[in-house]
Amino acid sequence: MLSTLVTIVGWLVVALMVTVTVLLALGKERGLKMIQHDRDHLPQALLVRYAGLSLLALLAAWIGAPSVLFGLLLGFAVIGFGDAFIYSRAGKPHWIHLIGGGAAAVGALLSLFAML
Repeated sequence: MLSTLVTIVGWLVVALMVTVTVLLALGKERGLKMIQHDRDHLPQALLVRYAGLSLLALLAAWIGAPSVLFGLLLGFAVIGFGDAFIYSRAGKPHWIHLIGGGAAAVGALLSLFAML
């Protein structure tokens, strides 16, 4: 019963995140307003997000949960490569994002092999 509830809540969170992603993809300003964010506070919001994700990755590594670590590191890789793509297209420095995405991808692969 509890595992079913956890699964349902998990899917609801995924649906919410996909909705936020679509809103932001359709229009940055409108999407930011709809999710109650503003440009002035984005650096602080990103700080909290990355700290939270890093804590989750640390806990997954500490408790020896390679499947969870794989998912987190795969997410980090997507973020790193996505940021590298965005900044590269804008003609901005992007190497740190590319290196971070690559390191996360390598970590995800190692985690995947650890599950086999």
